[in-house]
Amino acid sequence: MILRPIDALIIIPLALLCLLGLARLARVRPATRTLVGPFAACALAAVGMAFMGVPLAPSPAALLFLLPLLMLVVRATSLTLQWVFQRRQGTAAPALLDSVISVILYGIGLAAVAHQWFGLELTPFLATSAVVGAVVGLALQDTLGNLFAGIALHSEAPVHVGDWVRVSDRDGRVEQVSWRAMRLRTWDGDTLTVPNNEVARHSVLNYTYPRAPHSRTVEVGVSYHAPPNRVISVLRQVLEQATGMPTDPPPTIRLVGYRDSSMQYEVRYFYSAYEDWRRLESEIYRLIWYHFRRHNIEIPFPVRDVMVRRAPPAHDTAETPAERLERTLREVDLFRPLSDEELRRIIARTRPLHYAAGERIIEEGSPGDSFFIIDQGQVAVSKRMGGTTRELARLVEGQFFGEMALLTGERRSATIKAVTDVDLFMIDKPAFQDILAANPTIAIDISTLLSERREALSQAEGDLTARFEPGTNKVELKNRILDRIRSYFGL
Repeated sequence: MILRPIDALIIIPLALLCLLGLARLARVRPATRTLVGPFAACALAAVGMAFMGVPLAPSPAALLFLLPLLMLVVRATSLTLQWVFQRRQGTAAPALLDSVISVILYGIGLAAVAHQWFGLELTPFLATSAVVGAVVGLALQDTLGNLFAGIALHSEAPVHVGDWVRVSDRDGRVEQVSWRAMRLRTWDGDTLTVPNNEVARHSVLNYTYPRAPHSRTVEVGVSYHAPPNRVISVLRQVLEQATGMPTDPPPTIRLVGYRDSSMQYEVRYFYSAYEDWRRLESEIYRLIWYHFRRHNIEIPFPVRDVMVRRAPPAHDTAETPAERLERTLREVDLFRPLSDEELRRIIARTRPLHYAAGERIIEEGSPGDSFFIIDQGQVAVSKRMGGTTRELARLVEGQFFGEMALLTGERRSATIKAVTDVDLFMIDKPAFQDILAANPTIAIDISTLLSERREALSQAEGDLTARFEPGTNKVELKNRILDRIRSYFGL
């Protein structure tokens, strides 16, 4: 077949119309832009051959038209396969699969051109290539295994770039899935390359897919002496204070069994991003220690029989916590009216508590009946003012707070939060009950001290407590505090 110059008059407008339509389609669907170049090359080659009278019959000049046509057909077929894959699988077709299909189509097209246009006989070549292919296949069986395993991974798409996965016993985030290997970024920031055939031979656990919240469990052993309801209640407080803990779905707590030396509890929590679980578990374990220590819940050690040789007692000159507490109490004005015996009875009823940095010790407006003395660490005192929370002061070792709640039952007038890890001594209402019942006159002295302290605090900027009764003189304030103490303790 020979294209004549007159044919160019028909080809040119048709080619321009088709090219304009294809360009318009490329604006709407950017994926079709790859067709514009080959189509324009085909049209230009056809017009040139028509003007020069070059036949389409087998000739070297025909390649100017056939090669762009082959490229156009292959790219159109590739776009069609991608569209079908997207409709059926719901995701884009893997790049590796597209590349393999394109290579196969190019090979078939070039073979057809060589046979039909140039009369090349392909049978001897195919026979020779079969032998060469067998040899090459044996030599490159691992490489070819990786190739076909990569095609399977791209087709099934069990993992995507960005997913956290476990392959065999190794965890990492997927950075690339190529024709040869899967590349992972481990927790340590290292790059791990796993051949595709090894990935295909092992199960792949995808921590990221599906996108719904995933869960993990934390197990903790607790002494048999701790009531289960109490332990579960404390664990709920831990989860409420854990920073960044998702609340939807809510975490769950279960008693899962009895062990040799402990009762086993399971805390199941949910997370949206897999990389968050290490931080969340660290936060849970950290807070469990502080909360269990405060609530006298023991995490038992494994039981063993150990023979211990007693060493001679050492002379330790360091001050014990009990000695520090006694020294501190004697320096607190509120306890000056107490005798040594009464002070020792209070010391015997005092509880040591431990709070982690960032934990709230008391909340403004909450009820309470306890008094705190700081043994070690630092706390911040804050109060809601005008819709915002303002830090008023910081208290350190030897200072105290909560005296009005202890002696009158007044609600907390400020929020106290641990700035650093804090060791506290706590004295509650029962510790005072017997002493005031045996010696009610102590209440008079304490009310005098409280009224003086309240008056001083009320005059200071950054008042830690609200006025007990605004607009009253010192005598009235003392009498009202005394009445409140007597009523609260039933004197």
